[in-house]
Amino acid sequence: MKQRLPSLLAIRYFEAVGRNLSFTLAANELNVTQAAVSHQVRLLEQELGAKLFTRLHQRIELTKQGIELLEVATECFDKLSDVTNSMSGRTQASRIHLSVSPLLSAGILMPRIGDFLNEEKGTEIIFHHSLAPPSEREPSSDIKIFFSHTPLINDSYEYLFKDGLIPMCVPALWRGHEDQTPAAYLQNVSIVHEFDYQWWEEWCERAGVDKSVVQRGIALDDPSVLENAALLGRGVILGSKRFLADRLQSGELITPLGAKNCIAIYYYLFSGSASRRRDVAKFAKWIRAISKEIREKDEREELAERLAEETTPNRIA
Repeated sequence: MKQRLPSLLAIRYFEAVGRNLSFTLAANELNVTQAAVSHQVRLLEQELGAKLFTRLHQRIELTKQGIELLEVATECFDKLSDVTNSMSGRTQASRIHLSVSPLLSAGILMPRIGDFLNEEKGTEIIFHHSLAPPSEREPSSDIKIFFSHTPLINDSYEYLFKDGLIPMCVPALWRGHEDQTPAAYLQNVSIVHEFDYQWWEEWCERAGVDKSVVQRGIALDDPSVLENAALLGRGVILGSKRFLADRLQSGELITPLGAKNCIAIYYYLFSGSASRRRDVAKFAKWIRAISKEIREKDEREELAERLAEETTPNRIA
């Protein structure tokens, strides 16, 4: 039986618009005019008798019918690409743009990225280091991993894992100050900030210390330089428990004021419309698996710490 199908050209144009959620980006990708893309999508909507997009102020959204059609269209184009590349002997590289903080990139992704690339040999990962949250003004990325000072409730953001900031320094900066109060100690050492005074001021608030004692010192805009400043003995930093764990374990850095007033940091994943791409979905799944391992390890360590506290007898002064 002869099948009645809509124009494949119109489907192709629709798929590009739906994946990018932009007529302009779709036109650039297809190397045609925006008017041509709009015309084909409009013809497709007329032929199907269904509205595929909701036009809003300066943006568009897929309708329920549009989402359903896009999922099928993307799958069909992916399979068609696989078959034709296989028949012709071509291997087409898939390129994924990842926006991520430098610390997470160096501490978690770099040591493991080889495993993913060995499994997905036709995939390239382009790293863009950024500390900013998702924004329309930021250059487009397929996946963004970002952190937040507070837990976020947003269906578009997927929680990955938690970190914490605590005071750290080289042992030499703590010698001779062991009996001082936190306020007295901070008054007598140099303070190193990340970006501005915000993190240290919050720590002081939690610890009951006057903020004025930390409103001085040098401020750095690069986490790796912050770590180096601490290792060089330039002052006390608020360092990452997770990403500087090796430095603490080796004794290069210590936590002079303990971890009681730790400032929580929450990491999230955002992929938006790019998640409909098969290669992006695979990479996001790989990131989720790593994050799950991290969360489970954190839970085991927290449980061990609680059990140790419960079984440690109280000392009598």
